[in-house]
Parts: sequence; structure tokens; C-alpha cells
Amino acid sequence: MASVTLTIDSATLEAARLEAARRNTSVEAMISEYVASIAHPPKAFRNADNLIRLMEEGILGDLRKLPTRDEIYEERTQWPRS
Repeated sequence: MASVTLTIDSATLEAARLEAARRNTSVEAMISEYVASIAHPPKAFRNADNLIRLMEEGILGDLRKLPTRDEIYEERTQWPRS
């Protein structure tokens, strides 16, 4: 296992130590767990990212620009209706 050296100000380190004690773990274990969660996100998050990408690029078009109320109801406001 590799080692990493961090530079943390004393107030932040003290707060981390208190939080680690509250969780009944160590600062090293908390940091290791956090880095692992970033490097290997849960499958549900990967699936969510894929679904968002499909929605943005899929057959529905670009979902980042939603239609306005007027655009949605434009057909209903034209007379006579067919």
C-alpha cells in the first residue's frame, strides 16, 4: 500500500481528529475511505451518470434547454383547432 503526505493546518487536523474519535476510527482511515469513494464510486452513481448522459444525448434531444410554457401550449392556443 502506498503512503501519502498531506499538509493540513492545525485547526483542520484537530477537527478531523475529533470527528474520527466520534466515528471511532482514525483520521488516516477517514481519508483513505474518502479517496477510495472518489476513485471507485458505487455502481448506482455510475449508472446515474450514464442515464443523465443518455438523456442529454438521446432521442429526446438536448434536455438542458427545457421548453417554455408558451412553447408547450402553442398548439393549443391556435384557432381553429383541427
